[in-house]
Amino acid sequence: MKLKKYTGYTTHEAMNKLKRELGSDAIVLNTKTIKQKGFLGFFKKPLVEITAAYENKEFLTFENNKDDNLIKINNELTILKNMVEQISTNVNSKDLEFSTVLNKYRMKLIENGVEHTTATSIFKKLNEQINFEDKDNIAIKKIIAHTLKEYIGTVKPLSMDNPQQKIIFFVGPTGVGKTTTLAKIAAQLVMKDKFDIGLITSDTYRIAAVDQLKAYSDILKLPLEVIYNEDDMYKALVAFKDKDIIFVDTAGTNHRDVDEKDEIFKIINSMNNKEVFLVLSGTTDYNTLKSIINHYSFIKNYKIIFTKIDESNGLGNILNAKYLTKNPVSYITTGQNVPDDIEILDKEKVVSCLIGEI
Repeated sequence: MKLKKYTGYTTHEAMNKLKRELGSDAIVLNTKTIKQKGFLGFFKKPLVEITAAYENKEFLTFENNKDDNLIKINNELTILKNMVEQISTNVNSKDLEFSTVLNKYRMKLIENGVEHTTATSIFKKLNEQINFEDKDNIAIKKIIAHTLKEYIGTVKPLSMDNPQQKIIFFVGPTGVGKTTTLAKIAAQLVMKDKFDIGLITSDTYRIAAVDQLKAYSDILKLPLEVIYNEDDMYKALVAFKDKDIIFVDTAGTNHRDVDEKDEIFKIINSMNNKEVFLVLSGTTDYNTLKSIINHYSFIKNYKIIFTKIDESNGLGNILNAKYLTKNPVSYITTGQNVPDDIEILDKEKVVSCLIGEI
């Protein structure tokens, strides 16, 4: 018999790897959760590790008169396999046991859209660090609230501290509301009457997108430039050389087709004093959210805006995104009204929505 280990983010994922390579006859000897290295143990999902035993077929030279013994051995191995799997399941279940109070809050997170393994991982780490047995419900809730706020991290909206001209790019998948979000932020700045603003759109794949931003530019009395390539961008910058802020709307694409070699990302990389906002929908399912974040990972130092929060079943995606990336969240939008339905993310409100008010 030989031993081999398989890992995955879930038991199901690790078992699939095992079965693909060794088949269904392999014997599961142990299942355990292992930690990945990360900053203070945060932002890294634990892995499930399965240790399996399998027969080295190169050395199986049983003779015909030993078939009965082979059948007997196989039967015994099957029984042993079932026993070990049962033990492993029980051990794994115990690893995830929480007190009634902790489990109540864990389930609240899941009900509000936090991905199951994310919520469980957060509470498992918390349970390992702190003894909750001598604490009442109020103290426990405060600890959980503080922990969740730490996971959400520092909120970073548009920064206007630098007196130099700033170029603001809005990127993200199709249909998340980049153009409307850009218009909301631009409109709020127009009402402050402190900044000279210009608008640029590279979303020339959809005629409606250009028309939409043109309508906003007319209402806000802001100049608009349409660009098709990098040269056009440089020409637009010359036209807007005296502007304080330049907002750039980009084309939405299938996130699986995003490539750092695309024209728009070459433009972004060539700009100084820029900010990039990755616009995500609060209604996106977890697996898609994870895929989007992975595909946009080549952009450094972007900030996140969550749209369509009013259409989502909860604020769980905010915590999901922060568990997947260290990039800060900046704004959330709660409707289509320009400029009203946008606000800077309030961590207190998010945590209250996830677990209830303190």
